[in-house]
Amino acid sequence: MATKKADESGERRRVGRALPATKSTRRVARNDRTRERSKPSEDVTAIYVLKLTVENVRCFGPAQTLDLSDGHGKPKQWTVILGNNGVGKTTLLQALAASLPKEDKAFSPKEGDAVFSPALCVDLHQRAPQFMRASEEMTSLRIALALGGPLAAAASTFEEDSTEISIEADGLVGFTSRDVALRGLHCIGYGANRSMGSGSLLGRDTDDHVATLFNEGAVLRNAEEWLLQADYAASKPSKEQARARDRRDAVKSMLIALLPDVEDLQLLADIGSNPARPQPGIRLKTPYGWVPLQALSMGYKTLLAWMVDLASRLYERYPDRDNPLSGPAVVLVDEIDLHLHPAWQRTLLDYLSQRFPNVQFIVTAHSPLVVQAATDANIVVLRREGDHVVIDNGASAVRNWRVDQILTSDLFGLPSARSPALDPLLAERRRLLTKPRLSAADERALARIERDIGQLPTGETPEQMEAMDIIQRAASALRRTGGGAR
Repeated sequence: MATKKADESGERRRVGRALPATKSTRRVARNDRTRERSKPSEDVTAIYVLKLTVENVRCFGPAQTLDLSDGHGKPKQWTVILGNNGVGKTTLLQALAASLPKEDKAFSPKEGDAVFSPALCVDLHQRAPQFMRASEEMTSLRIALALGGPLAAAASTFEEDSTEISIEADGLVGFTSRDVALRGLHCIGYGANRSMGSGSLLGRDTDDHVATLFNEGAVLRNAEEWLLQADYAASKPSKEQARARDRRDAVKSMLIALLPDVEDLQLLADIGSNPARPQPGIRLKTPYGWVPLQALSMGYKTLLAWMVDLASRLYERYPDRDNPLSGPAVVLVDEIDLHLHPAWQRTLLDYLSQRFPNVQFIVTAHSPLVVQAATDANIVVLRREGDHVVIDNGASAVRNWRVDQILTSDLFGLPSARSPALDPLLAERRRLLTKPRLSAADERALARIERDIGQLPTGETPEQMEAMDIIQRAASALRRTGGGAR
């Protein structure tokens, strides 16, 4: 069943905001916003994203729609976006992030409830111009939202709403949206650079939920400091001690279960070698012994950094929930496979689904292992056609396929999963095998090629897999009827 349309009697807003005034950009900004609370209460409706339509956004020309639903009005927990470098994968994540609610201090009162607008309409100077497609008069982002949940609920429990943002060539940015959509959507974004911060948790960048998506120099929250503060709160007698202990233990067990070969994690008052200057920190038990967090490999540190960052933001957003990690959110991750060993890529998606059951993950990837692991995900492929990019939401179903078959499917488009050095030999082999008759010279050339490349495995591509399946079924039928060799 499709989602229900949101009650049209709910207040909708159309707001205009101009870029810094010049001779060509002087406009009057209009505002009729309703004030909202800065922190959500338990009764705020969860918001997920069903579709994103981009028009004249960077490499996207005519309107293209990214489908994030299950096709029946319900948001899909996982969407994996594939495509060559430079075809707009990061652009789509940024466009989604641009719709998230952010406090609009230009209109918020000094005291009382804060006012929220889509981030794009707040950070005009930094973000709006970069979405414009050259020579176009209008750029637009249209987002279909699903209000309701939890994520596993039936489609009939969700209501549908939308937000639309337009950017005009002269700098005016406008949007229409219901207030509830702005208040309930919680979006957290991670760019390809997921470096852990080393400073205070009060840093400016670390308070921006999507900073690393837009700024390569931005860092995530300091995971080590956050964990040490959580440990201190858990050990200090107070009314919140029990809750603090649960928070510390939950994140600690999450990391031990997630990080391969990590058996334990210690939060210590001193991990340094100078007793006169105690150095608090974290160390992890590995097959090599106890290792300080900062001595871990890039893969370990990157994964640990964004996991703690995500957990900290969910605890901050949902402080009154029994399990804040089960709170609703939309999480965007660029190149989720970055720095991860193939074994990690195969298990990460399933692990995140279990730990964060009400988080909608929208990620980009370059790895067939991620696709193979995404057994119940939307798989989307971006392709360049002429001077613009198109979004293919109907990518091939590859459940139970081998990695080499996924690589040579239309998802990645490789001609072969074998070494590039063999491509000329394989091409010559195909040419010879397609000839109606082979000469003696052809037979000798084919034999030489077979010796050079070795015996090719069957089913290297989807076509070969289908052909071999037909041959095997025909052989079985012949044996059953007695027509086959014995």
